[in-house]
Amino acid sequence: MNQQTIRPASSESQRGIALLSVLLMLTLLVLLASELTLSFRTQLTRTQSGLEREQAHWYALSGESLAIKTLKQNIEDDPDVTHLGQYWATTNVMLPVEGGQISGQIKDARSCFNINALSKESLEGAPLPEAEVFTALLQYLDIPPWESELITAATRNWVSNEMLHQGATDLDYLALPLPYLGSKTLMRDISEWRAVAGVSRAIALKAMPYLCALPARDLVVNVNTIPAEQPELLAALYIDQLPVDHARSILEERPRNGWDTTADFTGQPLLANFSSAGVSKRITIVSDYFEMSATARYGDSEVRLNSLLSLGSRTNSSGNSSENNPMAVVRRKFGGV
Repeated sequence: MNQQTIRPASSESQRGIALLSVLLMLTLLVLLASELTLSFRTQLTRTQSGLEREQAHWYALSGESLAIKTLKQNIEDDPDVTHLGQYWATTNVMLPVEGGQISGQIKDARSCFNINALSKESLEGAPLPEAEVFTALLQYLDIPPWESELITAATRNWVSNEMLHQGATDLDYLALPLPYLGSKTLMRDISEWRAVAGVSRAIALKAMPYLCALPARDLVVNVNTIPAEQPELLAALYIDQLPVDHARSILEERPRNGWDTTADFTGQPLLANFSSAGVSKRITIVSDYFEMSATARYGDSEVRLNSLLSLGSRTNSSGNSSENNPMAVVRRKFGGV
């Protein structure tokens, strides 16, 4: 019987196998190192981005603090009137900071129609003046009368506790493809108005620049700070008495430092032929709400902040220190345009 002789592998074969094993291990180590490096870089980028965004966040809050300080200084210097000639009304403010910049502006929140004023109930079925002003404003913005009245009624139902008006109700909203309910309370932000029945995108783009949502149920507009390009708001306060072109002339000829009293406004020659009955209750020359918009940039990060600021009791020319008039932050909204 033949016996087969088993010969040991040659030294060349052993060296080849060893080399392949080394190359395989080296490849695995390179892949592992590459993966660890990529993971480290990703984590480092993520951490750096988070730190930059956090710094931009605090820069935005610094802009808010500066706005509060500016408003307090204006109140201390000129406590009896709010007008566009004061420091707070400066536009396109830009402040360089370490690693970035802060830009922003302050808007008088009493220079617009407070939509929450529609939550008031009329007495004994009488027309609600605030609703008449709102309807007039929508009509001045080229929204048909029938549509303006329906939107006004639907808005009143939205911000009111009770359904007492001829407008859209919860049943109408529940019948939509994506059903929802009305808030039945004051609006927190004017963007909520877009959800009201009848408010299309086109109507919202037209009307929202004239509107605001304040945590109050009154309609008081500062005639010293109404934007000159929004005469429709001033005309609406007179409820179909004051033509828009006439209102535009009044705003264009407004004194640089505004009117010192509401009587000075209503008594001017341009309003000699128009009754101020009822209008005097809806106008003012001092403001207690302001809206601050700030954009903070740090590195590659950007943070936007919109804050509604509320002022306590005003100082007067004969007396109290501005320290008795705290400026409170009613709400903050980060992001958006």
